Amino acid sequence: MSQAAGSADARAEALHGLIVEGLADRGLAIIDDFLPPKRVAELAAEARELWASGDFQDAGIGQGGNFQHNATIRTDQIRWLNPAAATPAQGCFLATLEGLRLVINRALFLGLFEFEGHFARYPAGAYYLKHLDQFRDTDQRVVSLILYLNAAWSEADGGQLRLYTDPSDESRQELVLPIGGRLVCFLSDRFPHEVLPARRERLSLTGWFRRRE
Repeated sequence: MSQAAGSADARAEALHGLIVEGLADRGLAIIDDFLPPKRVAELAAEARELWASGDFQDAGIGQGGNFQHNATIRTDQIRWLNPAAATPAQGCFLATLEGLRLVINRALFLGLFEFEGHFARYPAGAYYLKHLDQFRDTDQRVVSLILYLNAAWSEADGGQLRLYTDPSDESRQELVLPIGGRLVCFLSDRFPHEVLPARRERLSLTGWFRRRE
């Protein structure tokens, strides 16, 4: 094994340990530089190319017969990932998450079976009001993951993820800036959250580790 490969493996192991520790202790982990900047930039460029070619769709709420578009609740657009047609950058991202899934399962016994996810694009001013990632009639979504793809993001740009960290006290919140390369990972049934309006385009890869039906 080369020194570079060994260093990358050691870094991945350290990041996995921090995520497992965060999920076990408080149900939440926030990790900066989860992917190298070059890979984050490639994914951001692909998201913009897909948007320009008309491959995004307005996001909705609910599932099955309860699915609906409701611009009073969310105004982002999404494009689902297709692992069978993944680009090299997407394939690297999915492979990285697969390694994380296996580590979480070994450590926390959550029964995670697969990842499903999509690109998310929030135009300037777009938002997603307070919600929970787990649907009312199913507990398939177990762990939520958000990887941000935004270069040079600052407080002035807005677009924070607001996490409500205590169900008994709504004033207890954590605001997370969508900085490129930052991964937010949390238990899907525990944290209501919302996306605040941003002053410029906001991009992410968002998804869930799911258990079998």
